[in-house]
Amino acid sequence: MLLTAIMFLTSCGIFKNKEADVVQTDTAAETSLPQQVEESSPSGILEINVWDDLNPKEQIELMNDLEQFGKENQGIKVKSRHLRSEEELMDQFKAASLAGAGPEILIARIEASYKLAAASVLKPLTDEKYYSDILSGLLEMSRNEDKRFVIPFRAYDYLMLFYNKDLVQKVPATFSDLLAYCKEVNNPKEKTFGFLLNAKEADWIIPFVGGYQDWIYDYDTGAISLDSEAMLQTLKFLEKIYKEDKLLPYDYEYEDINNAFLTGKAHMIINGSWAVNEYTDAGLNFGVAKIPVVWEGYKNPTPMIDGYGFMLNINCYGEPLNAANKLISYFMSAGIQEKWNSGTQTVSVLKSIVQLPSVKNDQNSISQFDQAVICRGKPPDDILRFIRDAIMINTENVLNGNITAEEAIIKMQEDALNLKSGKTGVSPTTSTDEKQTETSNSQSAETSG
Repeated sequence: MLLTAIMFLTSCGIFKNKEADVVQTDTAAETSLPQQVEESSPSGILEINVWDDLNPKEQIELMNDLEQFGKENQGIKVKSRHLRSEEELMDQFKAASLAGAGPEILIARIEASYKLAAASVLKPLTDEKYYSDILSGLLEMSRNEDKRFVIPFRAYDYLMLFYNKDLVQKVPATFSDLLAYCKEVNNPKEKTFGFLLNAKEADWIIPFVGGYQDWIYDYDTGAISLDSEAMLQTLKFLEKIYKEDKLLPYDYEYEDINNAFLTGKAHMIINGSWAVNEYTDAGLNFGVAKIPVVWEGYKNPTPMIDGYGFMLNINCYGEPLNAANKLISYFMSAGIQEKWNSGTQTVSVLKSIVQLPSVKNDQNSISQFDQAVICRGKPPDDILRFIRDAIMINTENVLNGNITAEEAIIKMQEDALNLKSGKTGVSPTTSTDEKQTETSNSQSAETSG
């Protein structure tokens, strides 16, 4: 009965797909049950389908490359469908796959694979040929109970150091050097600072835990870990710069810091990879680098990183599966990965990409990738929300003198576990992925205007 309904809706034109050279954006009014997987068209040409929820720049690049793939593979016809949100993409894909239909390939955030795999709509991936060359942060995200259901494709949304080339002659390699630089150039009366840190948001604090050689989350067990020596050292570092040495203003939030960098009032800041285009468009003479080695430590901080990946429909088999694998191999090639580096706001997931002249001969590109290499995978959103809130509540209490750093790490762990169990209410926080969305939306509005 359900199959009959799908065929009827398809015949009515409700599930129209565009060819690979046309971008299709679905509306909320459209149905959630797409057409069945097709093994071949009447002409004998094999047809496969790709669905995505990519941002505008990435979507345009995808369409261009799907068109080129079609030209190079005349026996394969690729149809694409773009959905407006991850929620819509997942809902429609899940419904279609459970009905025995849906696209062969899904391109979505790596985290989407967790829920879709749990719904038994993704094909387990047994070929390990790509994984040895994938960024470690995305690799640890792609595991799901000792199985893999996603091939990481592009990385995005991670923090790094930005510096004004007209003001900074030598980029500090350590935070000890950076703080010494601040003591030389800071002028609080004129609101000029050598460096500004967004300590109002947890995503800017979390990387220091990695720098002090621990982490906030275990990807294998799902355990939260905030009561660590590394978190204690992170809080003591924040106490030093805000309370003891009073080198940085604590009341500066994201927009304050961003504007200070744009106007030359901040020589260096930590911001997300999404800001590269903003600073380029503003004509700022800037550079990027790895966040310096932590104060009184030995490692660079490890920001969180997110990524898109390829997933295969569990209904994909036979010749469509072969064609889907061929398409994925095409997009995982060094040439396409290199092309997306310049055409999108993402970076390659391939560690070997640094061997290409376009990367190793461009200082900003190599520095940006150097930071991505040491990033840690972003924990699942529902867990990260609790971690963020627990960190911010207690960090603020430490810097306001209400509790000690030693008390704070114990309280952080308790708060995060209570929030996870539902014993305590959760207040909203702003994250790096929301910053990326805000920036993308702003740029899209400017483009359409």
